[in-house]
Amino acid sequence: MRVVIDTSLWIDYNRGAVNPEERSRIERLWREGRAILYQFVWLELLAGYRSPREQRTLRDFRELSRWEPITGEDGAKAEAFGHILRRHGNALGASDLLILAATDRLGAQLANHDSDFDLALKNPALGHLAWR
Repeated sequence: MRVVIDTSLWIDYNRGAVNPEERSRIERLWREGRAILYQFVWLELLAGYRSPREQRTLRDFRELSRWEPITGEDGAKAEAFGHILRRHGNALGASDLLILAATDRLGAQLANHDSDFDLALKNPALGHLAWR
């Protein structure tokens, strides 16, 4: 299974704020070519990673991962997911909805360190996207 790695997990990985088991799982995804760097996640990281060292790290993340661009389909799917979540009393920001939409489009799972995603992925319509 391919895995989209969310901004929250990239940041925590870079800070050393992941447990050894999770670090091992992420590194296995890289070795096996199953880690996906979605363009919107890249843009979020690019906005925050400013120093030369952080920029090198960002290039490393991109080199280690499969690149996935934003598509028009992602927007429509994000809108649909937003409606589903609101009907169940949950709401996500536009960027998170796009990340979920791309994950679904790719038939992938989402690895994250974001409590908003954790809550959204408990919804039966989105549970198949949770990284197991």
